[in-house]
Amino acid sequence: MLFKDDFYIIESSRVEEDTCIFSIKLNKDHIIYKGHFPGNPITPGVVQIEIIKELSSESLKKLISLDSMGNCKFLAILNPNSDGQVDVVLKISELEDKKIKVIAQIQNKSNVYLKMNAVYTFNEKK
Repeated sequence: MLFKDDFYIIESSRVEEDTCIFSIKLNKDHIIYKGHFPGNPITPGVVQIEIIKELSSESLKKLISLDSMGNCKFLAILNPNSDGQVDVVLKISELEDKKIKVIAQIQNKSNVYLKMNAVYTFNEKK
């Protein structure tokens, strides 16, 4: 995994019906924030998408890769200084042909930062 245990750590996880919820803490001192942006750190959208992929993979215990994205909306700026602890909410359903559908949100009690739905494919290699 590209960012787990470096850019973010999983503080807790739980399953409620068909939904996995990961509480994560962002590493506000990570080098990414030095360039994005100095003095006003913002979590890049591509990093948020990667976090969703990694946590989906973690919950399935299988490697996956992005196949298609139906919708992705960034609704608020995710600043690690003020909003460094967030929940990643994943509703995962299996499709045919080694594919899964993921409906995801990154949120906390006061904001929803990202809403996304995508289809991933199980990888053959580990």
